[in-house]
Amino acid sequence: MRHRLLRSRAGLLPAVLVLALSGSAIPAAADAGITDDPLVLVTATVRDGTPVDEIPAGPMVSGGFHIHAHLSIFINGVLAWLPAGVGVTRPVVLDPMRPDPVVAAAAGYYWLHTHDESGVIHAEAPEPHAFTLGQFFDIWGQPLSRHRVGPAQGEVSVLVDGQPFQSDPRSVPITSHAVIQLNVGREVAFQPYRFPSNF
Repeated sequence: MRHRLLRSRAGLLPAVLVLALSGSAIPAAADAGITDDPLVLVTATVRDGTPVDEIPAGPMVSGGFHIHAHLSIFINGVLAWLPAGVGVTRPVVLDPMRPDPVVAAAAGYYWLHTHDESGVIHAEAPEPHAFTLGQFFDIWGQPLSRHRVGPAQGEVSVLVDGQPFQSDPRSVPITSHAVIQLNVGREVAFQPYRFPSNF
């Protein structure tokens, strides 16, 4: 089960929809490390379109290079929430027909972005481009290393398409239909993902 609200010691913070449209990332309760409570990563940082890692933002790319990968993050065995709206710029329009946040339109999109909370990363560029997980995290505004994923600290293991990835997690390539899993703390067996038929 994915947790869609941020938790604090005082209780639940406002709903994700409000947070996703706020000005900057809101830190999770456990920014000092892993707690006993289910941990949710911070919301998407709302960016102004300034290039990140030389990746620009602009109108949705029409045609060209367009692939999808999937990212799962487990923190001490709990599936963390990957927010909608990573890599999109204001104003953000959410699909009013969906009960969960789905970005229907935005002023601009980075070449790496998310539309919803499914964990699918959209990689879109005018021509083929080699993207990495580290670039995605930089656009998200969150750290990624062998000992940290966002605010969660602990030993990080990486699985790509079910196989251990021994190098720096930042160097994981984002390729078509890659299924990437990060485990922080307790190990979780690889969880496959089935992409929608139109992906």
